[in-house]
Amino acid sequence: MPRSMTGYGEGTSVREGRMIRVECRSVNHRYLDVSVRLPGWLLALEPQVRSMAQEKLGRGRVEIRVTDESQTASGRTVLLDQPLAASWLSALRELEEMTGREALDPTGILAAQSGLFVLGEREEDASALEEGLGEALELALRELNAARETEGAKLSLDLLEKTEELRLLVEEMAKRAPKIPILYREKLLARAEELLEDDRSEWYNDQRLFAETALFADRASIDEEVTRLAAHLGALEEALGSELAVGRQLDFLIQEIFREINTIGSKANDLDLTRSVVAAKTLLEKIREQVQNIE
Repeated sequence: MPRSMTGYGEGTSVREGRMIRVECRSVNHRYLDVSVRLPGWLLALEPQVRSMAQEKLGRGRVEIRVTDESQTASGRTVLLDQPLAASWLSALRELEEMTGREALDPTGILAAQSGLFVLGEREEDASALEEGLGEALELALRELNAARETEGAKLSLDLLEKTEELRLLVEEMAKRAPKIPILYREKLLARAEELLEDDRSEWYNDQRLFAETALFADRASIDEEVTRLAAHLGALEEALGSELAVGRQLDFLIQEIFREINTIGSKANDLDLTRSVVAAKTLLEKIREQVQNIE
């Protein structure tokens, strides 16, 4: 069945002591619109993230958020300035020789000196980090698509039920339509007799009445619309059972069904037929709202 465009997925991976978490959220959108949020040290990998998302997704507004959940400082480490520490230690030994006394805590003395420790960038394997990001993103997109498939299956089943309801309404219209010209003829005859006081034969003969009724029947005929509606509803049911991305096809079919029902409504000269048309349009509007979320 088709996939929904609404869903959520996440994935994590650990590389080079870093835990990378990727979250993917998607909602309905006319096209595929991907936004990516990355920590600074991963910005260079944004093109790869977008490319993978475009391979796995068809339509929808998708937000991909990557966070670094490592316990260590992001990309930074504390380094010892070894040459400077050696100089301080050498100077401390000279001082001990000069005074004849040993320092009680030489390490503490050295650690208290400014400039001995500096912040530096941790050396990391860029390819390993890229691999870790790809792994987490793959998991997140897989989970996102699974959620979209689950939601899509629910949507499709509900839409199939509504499509069947719509088919029954169209069948009611088709059954009612042939009776309308007969009712029209009866009304026309009653009106003529009322106006002419039973002397309709002078100018309003049966032949004239037959021609008038036939003209009305031709104008009010909905046979072609019913035939096209049956074809459109069949195509709608077939699309809802497909594994392909059929969102745009469904949009087109809904428009065509609306057009045919509106045409029937414009021809309707009968209260019962008008009621069926109104019910069909109300139901079709609900279908259209749900179809907006199909990929």
